[in-house]
Amino acid sequence: MTFPQRRSVVRGRQTGFSLIEVLVSALILSIGLVGVAGLQALSLKNNQSAFMRSQATALAYDLADRMRTNVSGATAGFYDPAAAAATANCSTTIGCTSQQLAQNDLSEWIAALAANLPLGAGFVCIDSTPYDGDGTANPQCDGNGTNFSVKVWWDDNRDGAVTVTAENTERMSINFQL
Repeated sequence: MTFPQRRSVVRGRQTGFSLIEVLVSALILSIGLVGVAGLQALSLKNNQSAFMRSQATALAYDLADRMRTNVSGATAGFYDPAAAAATANCSTTIGCTSQQLAQNDLSEWIAALAANLPLGAGFVCIDSTPYDGDGTANPQCDGNGTNFSVKVWWDDNRDGAVTVTAENTERMSINFQL
């Protein structure tokens, strides 16, 4: 009697990746990509915030320079934001008075604030405590001292309101003397 020979089956080593390994790798990669997207979004937000702060700074110094060129109007108190008015003669060779120039400067400055900053507003006054106030309705100018203060507010986080708190400062101020 002859018995058929049994063939021994030798399993070779597995090569390649299993489906579970591929799925775990894809999950880890997707979590990493979500993290990178979050960092990118935060970077864009902070970059926009820095851009708005630099715009506010440039506009504040613009008004300070305008006041330095019109010292007689500034010392006479003509740089009152409530009296801002465009004067056509200030842009021609006819010229204008120091009061008209101050009113024209403020009118152009307020328009530039509104055009370059979301909900941009500003105020100029003599103030010994420049880093207070929560908007043009309440600039908290005390009139003490000899320093002029240019205060600028804007909506940094674009939520539709200017919020001035310790966590969310949407204002900047500069002080200068003439």
